[in-house]
Amino acid sequence: MKVLRVQLDSLAERAGMRAGERILSINGSAPRDALDFLFATSEEHLRLEVEGMDGQRREVAIRREGDRLLGLEIPPDPVRRCINRCVFCFIDQNPKDLRPSLYVKDEDFRLSLLYGNYLSLTNLGADEIERILAQRMSPLYVSIHATDPAVRRRLLRCPGKGEILALMRRLLKGGIELHGQIVVVPGYNDGAILDQTLTELEALPAGLGSVAIVPVGLTRHRAGLANLRPVTREDAVAVVDCVHAHQRACRRRVGRRVHFLADEFYCLAGASLPPHGDYEGFPQVGNGVGMIRHFERALARRRRIFARAGRKCRREAARGHRGADGADTGRVLVATGVRFAPFLERLLAATMARTGEGEHWRAEIVAVRNAFFGERVTTAGLLVGEDLVAALLREGTAQRVVLPEDCLNVDGVTLDGLGPAELARRLGTCVQIGLGADAELIAAAAAAAS
Repeated sequence: MKVLRVQLDSLAERAGMRAGERILSINGSAPRDALDFLFATSEEHLRLEVEGMDGQRREVAIRREGDRLLGLEIPPDPVRRCINRCVFCFIDQNPKDLRPSLYVKDEDFRLSLLYGNYLSLTNLGADEIERILAQRMSPLYVSIHATDPAVRRRLLRCPGKGEILALMRRLLKGGIELHGQIVVVPGYNDGAILDQTLTELEALPAGLGSVAIVPVGLTRHRAGLANLRPVTREDAVAVVDCVHAHQRACRRRVGRRVHFLADEFYCLAGASLPPHGDYEGFPQVGNGVGMIRHFERALARRRRIFARAGRKCRREAARGHRGADGADTGRVLVATGVRFAPFLERLLAATMARTGEGEHWRAEIVAVRNAFFGERVTTAGLLVGEDLVAALLREGTAQRVVLPEDCLNVDGVTLDGLGPAELARRLGTCVQIGLGADAELIAAAAAAAS
């Protein structure tokens, strides 16, 4: 394992380590990857066998001191690729000529542990299962979809028998907490199959933290792929009824719901969202489960921020300040996906009415249609820069626009490669990134002068 960099004034630098050297072992064991490295270097006393750039070997002793950084940077691990060919895989539905990273299908238990990525468990070898158990890699996030092996094999088009219950049982008995996901694909794993899947999951040992049930996502880029149909209103009603029945049974038996529906199912079914408390801590909010209620609660807790924003806007107006390109101070355009737009408009209007700030600045919701992936894709996180720019320019000038933070990746760009600076240039006004569950960012956008 090569050392890429040694931080200044770190424990490793004080011990004499240098960039370019290789770590052969830590406390007698050779690290296989970055995760092994993290586990091994968490000990208080470290004994590293190091090979210098001249080929000479030596031993380096390091004693961890409180929060002081070890200071060693090592190469990132190559991502373990998925060998399944799922009929509903979203990556297969990407258009051509995007960034190469958007076509990577990972099936990596390390990414599941570190970032909550879902894995199907179909690609794990016996040694990897033993490693998960030995190193207590918990929690892990599992793509279940169906417990019937034949149905699962048809959905995932995976090698092997498609069995998952036995492996989940083994991991749970070994103390690994699991969170599951079921992507409902009409005609494949809905109806009686979904009922069977939930029933069999409920028979597993303790440690199954939650199961998210989400609708299949279909883009307009499906040429040559399996012929799937989207979830209809009738499908959604049936799924809601099925899952609610299982929630009631789970509450009677184990005192909690276990299964949770994505917000989109309630929207499609025309059903009321469950109250905030029914989400039991929001274990799968990042999977679209309870995002609206989560946002609603966050908004209610930040009413004072809206009052401060209003005072700032009044001061700016009194000085005759105008925003970029002469836009009215206090007009803020808030972009979001089509599905969330009516909820956001209602929530913001109610909050501003309670604080009285609607008289001093106004947040106007812009429901952005997804031309890039197709209008069946309604989530804000899959909006691209070109669609955002086109929708916002149609709304006219504003002091500032607020874009959902979910539409940017860790590098700060949209799926089609536009960053905040380029978006601001194209829109001719200031851009505030961040909506999600944090109303403070909306208020800050309205309060700040361009």
